[in-house]
Amino acid sequence: MAEEQAKQEQENDNSRLGDVIKVVLLAWAMAILTANYLGVFKQSLDPTYPASILSGTAASFGLAVGNNKKKKEEPTLKKETPTSKPK
Repeated sequence: MAEEQAKQEQENDNSRLGDVIKVVLLAWAMAILTANYLGVFKQSLDPTYPASILSGTAASFGLAVGNNKKKKEEPTLKKETPTSKPK
């Protein structure tokens, strides 16, 4: 019984540590992206890596970054019926 309780406490500690690391990664990625867009860096920085870290970490929390709307349906062509008789 004591072993199970100790194991559960260790899992809770690992879970908390994982959450802290995820939050730190989110903050870092948001800070880098914000600084880049504000022009803080002298040299242009490619925002691809921090953006992928941001979206991946946010997804691990269950957050969806981006547009959740369904794609618009492509208009279908209606078959036109002739109004006059063909000759």
